[in-house]
Amino acid sequence: MTSPTPPAPDLPEPSKTGSIPPAEPVYVPEDDVPAAPHATVAATPMPEALSAAPAAAEPPPTPLAIAPMPASLASEPPPIPAAVVPPQPLPTSPFDAQIRAASGSAAGPAAPMPASSHASAAALAAQPAPAPAPAPAPAPAPAPAPAAEPVRYPPSVPVVIPADAGGDPLVRAYLDKNRATCAWTTISWTWIVLGVIACVLGGALGSHLGGPVKPLSEDVSAVARWLNDHYGNSYSCVLGMVVAALITSTAGVQLKPRGVPAGQEPLIAMIGMILLYLLFYDYLACLGVLTGALCLIYFLAIMFRVCAVGLGGHRGLRAEVVSEPSGGWPLYTILVPLYKERNVARNILASLQKLDYPRDRLDVKFLLEADDLETLPALQSAGVPPWAEIVIVPLGQPKTKPRACNHGLERAKGEFLVIFDAEDRPAPDQLKQAVLAFNAADLKVVCLQAQLAYHNHDQNLLTRWFALEYNVWFRRYLGGLVRLGVPIPLGGTSNHFRTGILRQIGGWDPFNVTEDCDLGVRLYMAGHRTLTLDSVTWEEANSHVGNWIRQRSRWLKGYLITHLVWARRPMLLVKNLGPWGAFGFLLSVWCVGALAALNLALWISGGVQLVFIVVDMCRGYALWDLLTTRDIGGDRWSWQMIYSGHGEDPILSTMSQVFFVSSVCLLLGNVFFVILALFAGRRPGQKGLWWAAILSPLYWVLISIAAWKGVWQLLVKPHYWEKTIHGLNSNDDKGL
Repeated sequence: MTSPTPPAPDLPEPSKTGSIPPAEPVYVPEDDVPAAPHATVAATPMPEALSAAPAAAEPPPTPLAIAPMPASLASEPPPIPAAVVPPQPLPTSPFDAQIRAASGSAAGPAAPMPASSHASAAALAAQPAPAPAPAPAPAPAPAPAPAAEPVRYPPSVPVVIPADAGGDPLVRAYLDKNRATCAWTTISWTWIVLGVIACVLGGALGSHLGGPVKPLSEDVSAVARWLNDHYGNSYSCVLGMVVAALITSTAGVQLKPRGVPAGQEPLIAMIGMILLYLLFYDYLACLGVLTGALCLIYFLAIMFRVCAVGLGGHRGLRAEVVSEPSGGWPLYTILVPLYKERNVARNILASLQKLDYPRDRLDVKFLLEADDLETLPALQSAGVPPWAEIVIVPLGQPKTKPRACNHGLERAKGEFLVIFDAEDRPAPDQLKQAVLAFNAADLKVVCLQAQLAYHNHDQNLLTRWFALEYNVWFRRYLGGLVRLGVPIPLGGTSNHFRTGILRQIGGWDPFNVTEDCDLGVRLYMAGHRTLTLDSVTWEEANSHVGNWIRQRSRWLKGYLITHLVWARRPMLLVKNLGPWGAFGFLLSVWCVGALAALNLALWISGGVQLVFIVVDMCRGYALWDLLTTRDIGGDRWSWQMIYSGHGEDPILSTMSQVFFVSSVCLLLGNVFFVILALFAGRRPGQKGLWWAAILSPLYWVLISIAAWKGVWQLLVKPHYWEKTIHGLNSNDDKGL
């Protein structure tokens, strides 16, 4: 299932002195070099793409490093602007030496040449001497100009954002403003304990108000007799627990401990206490209630998913004719968060070079962490174009992608903004398609989610499963959510925004490890709309099981965190989202993480029961008898599932029959999702996925394992961003 990790690309390492390796002429085609605005260059014989640099009133950027001109053309060299002095970095930044080298303080082949170098002694000696006659002899025909070399961009001088005594200033500002609706606190154990105490007291009060209890026999223990005296009236006891939990939940919302409401914790405690009470009171009743609740949730989740996929046939907005708007193409900001992406740093540069968008209308920002010493030299070695800059965010916690994106949003200049990951290969016209879609849509549409797909789908079985899942999710499911009118859990990349609205709602939650899902909920809650864009961004699917589990556990943990954050005030959630929106939020966010974890337990128990039924049938028992009759002799392996007939409790009997039918429906639902993957998981150009679709249940087991890991991390380290390693594709350069 896994393949060996390919060797990392041969990128130059930073030297011990901190100097930056020379830029290599890669990713910049000779016939399509973007104009470098405001650069002072010679009139001849420069490449055509550089000769038409437009003038503007903006301050000039760092000039391009131009190769020396032939001696015959260097008689009157044009002035070369001085190197731009970079901003002073932090005294403790690990990038000090690299920034000084990039800015020209250290010698290097990519540093701008002084003007005097154009009139060197060698160049003057190479010119023909004048004739001794009074009339100058005609100058010899100039030698043909050498072939133009690929333009090398000078190493970009990083912009280092300083930290202060309190850490990252943006994180502190976000926390001060959004403490009640961010993932800084995920769950309050104090209020869970208070909820347990309230349920204990409320249950006792409810049982006493319910009247006298049934007496027990004389042979019971003192503990059982005490519990019966105080909690013997089951219905009134459970009702008392519910009322006490609701009162405590209201107090948790109103008191706001440390500014964070705690309305859900008492309700979580109530569910646990009711199940525990029923387990001691009547384990069959406990099993029936638990099974019934799970069957109901599963049924609703499956039907919701089926409806969304069925309605999601339209794959999003797309303009058939891409024509320039009347006001010209707007400035577009591209955020590229990177952390230890040395293996794929060159690839994202190549992908951005292929974008069909005016270079002078691009505002690209590579967002690096201050302790990442390997990505910066890799980017500078490949050559950062003049329409992009490197931004180094300060050291701070939490070290998450949304924290870096907020720094990029603060410096963004574009009217629109998009996020691309390190391994992304967006369609060349995606930015233009997004602009046209925004112009054609209502002003309430502030976000467009493009499709994500995998270019290495055929690497192994795991990548095939991953490709099937993404095809169903982005080609049908998200479009169905749009038509259903519920919050859209965004993807982590290729989501396009109106920059002004994104700033108004505060950007991304730096404490949430699935900031995209959280942002989709906040956009919906603020009255904005999200639509899908029919444009594809190709990504690299994880091909190693361990790496895949790290990524998926973070996603599922983030979905659970998003639910915990917005369920702190349950009544306000229903008010802000509306009943239908809150219902869709529950099924499209909470169910994704919670049911993924529960699946493993249900499949294990169901698999054991199936094996036991087969064993009993081989011993001569009929299937219907195994399901409907009691095991009086105690020699059967399987257990009874349907309770009916004389002597059975009518309530439990009815519940067992309903649960049995629900179990059969759930089994058929899983079969349906296999068929769905077979047909809805197809994508043009991707072959060999049908047999992976048939084996999808094995993939669901992996998802459940990742979900349990996410639940564990939710309890012990909710803000930990587990790094996903990219560049494991053995065919990574294909198509670049």
